[in-house]
Amino acid sequence: MARPRLVSDDAILDATRQVLAELGPVKLTLAAVGAKVGLAPPTLMQRFGSKRGLLLASAARSPLMVQYAAEQAAAQDGSPLANLRYFALSAVAHITRREELGNGLGFVQLDIADPEFRRHALAYSAAIVDVCDRFYRAAIEAGELRPDTDVPALARHTLVCFDGSLQVWAVNGWGSLTEFLTEQLDLMIAPYLNQE
Repeated sequence: MARPRLVSDDAILDATRQVLAELGPVKLTLAAVGAKVGLAPPTLMQRFGSKRGLLLASAARSPLMVQYAAEQAAAQDGSPLANLRYFALSAVAHITRREELGNGLGFVQLDIADPEFRRHALAYSAAIVDVCDRFYRAAIEAGELRPDTDVPALARHTLVCFDGSLQVWAVNGWGSLTEFLTEQLDLMIAPYLNQE
């Protein structure tokens, strides 16, 4: 009979995200992830096959994390636009140092160069656009945005704003990340606000 798993895959993948923020994908090791959850590297090898397998599992989980964050945001007691801001800011609330974000952005090299990672990156981007689309449609119904708003274009623009803001802040460090991202989102949405 197989021994029960005392540490879930989700806990391991959470630890992987933490180590990615601390070290980046190049310096990440199975030992560093294992130390976070109390597992030996051979145990991680048995579950995920390799460091690459662990990183792919983490990347594959990203769209699910987007949907989970969207559900959390939608459950907030706010307007659709307030909930959209909550959704965006909750993704970066734990980041306090530019180096953390820089390490996470190191994953973009894998997303570009490796077709398997790229497939997960595209699914992650699509999930963000889909969530933003839903919040914007709800904002139109609530009277927050103009009825003629091009929702698909604005949802894609939000992904560009979000990813671009992270990269700009990682280099420049203007204020806190949450303040900077809030400012960029507000500037982007302002022309679409319903003034009636």
